[in-house]
Amino acid sequence: MLSDDEKAWAREWAPKIFGTAYLLCIMAMVGAHPRPGSVDSLTTALVAGLPWALGLGALGTVGAILWRRHN
Repeated sequence: MLSDDEKAWAREWAPKIFGTAYLLCIMAMVGAHPRPGSVDSLTTALVAGLPWALGLGALGTVGAILWRRHN
């Protein structure tokens, strides 16, 4: 399992990783919309980007923890 140091690191960095993934997914989905820059594209991206961001954020967090253990 995770040590106390790794848990503290994950508590600090997981929201940052998830937030970055969410913003990147929103930008990608707004750009892929038929009318990029419209309010419709933004509302669609806010909802549709969430599952992708959760998956990417989880993979990013686990990957960062594994990378920290390796180094």
